[in-house]
Amino acid sequence: MIAMYHKIDIVSPTIWWATPRNLLRHINELRRFEFVYLDDYDPANPRHVVLTFDDAYENFYHHAYPILKRLRIPFELFVIGDLIGEWNQFDDGEPLTRFAGMDQLCEIADGGGRVQWHSRSHPALHEVSDAQIDHELTVPDEIRAFFPVPHMRWFSYPFGLHDERSVGLARKKFAGAVSVVNGEPEDRWQLNRVLVHDRWSPPDKIIQ
Repeated sequence: MIAMYHKIDIVSPTIWWATPRNLLRHINELRRFEFVYLDDYDPANPRHVVLTFDDAYENFYHHAYPILKRLRIPFELFVIGDLIGEWNQFDDGEPLTRFAGMDQLCEIADGGGRVQWHSRSHPALHEVSDAQIDHELTVPDEIRAFFPVPHMRWFSYPFGLHDERSVGLARKKFAGAVSVVNGEPEDRWQLNRVLVHDRWSPPDKIIQ
């Protein structure tokens, strides 16, 4: 199972948020399984669990990263390259939220997290041109310099949406990619994820 989080803060105003208290509860309930990085994830292994966090918000740095570092839990953080340190303007109806800055991302990487790619500007890839898909999936050299391998090996499709063009390009540029519920559990470039919210409870048994 690959779990997908977004915002971690002391309040949980919408489905896209979870509190640190419930994140810790999730981790404790998942300890009967095995936490791994995406590079080590085997979809056929019912014991494997990956924690992923989309968008790389500053509240993740303040509220989730200390827990994950203290407990030595592997995790993947997907960053929007052109919005590092900026504010989220694309989620209508959501509280305005800031993305983590470069210094914070580097600290996260040094502390055991893996920083991965979530596009440059977070468009719905099925709605843009081939040239823009290529632009969005290309990690700038200056960012790769901050985050060498094992970072920047995985891609998360914005909004969990993809088409044949974006999947085909992801195969060329990344070691794998994650979707949401419309992925393919046996395709390394369309792996499904479970949306985690504040009231979520892990299953007793993982069925891939």
